[in-house]
Amino acid sequence: MCEELGGEGDMLQDYIEAAGNTSLCSVETRSGCSDREVAYIDKMAAIPADDVQAQFDRILTMEGESMKPELKDWMLTRKKILQKLLVPVAVDEPEL
Repeated sequence: MCEELGGEGDMLQDYIEAAGNTSLCSVETRSGCSDREVAYIDKMAAIPADDVQAQFDRILTMEGESMKPELKDWMLTRKKILQKLLVPVAVDEPEL
């Protein structure tokens, strides 16, 4: 599998992210993010939470639509970013 997914490009990373329904891109630190992802995170972080939720809801309605693979990948990437932005930041609470 490593030979099939290694070599040129980021095929192994893409496979892991797709299979695990996750992303290596951190919205907090921007580490592991492409320039396009960073620009989108910055754009979404600057708008109110209600607007971020509206964008997330819009993407959910687009999921079943037919589109080119590159557009579908970008849509799923945006969905993952928005999910991370919508999760409330955990407050450090003392353990009981």
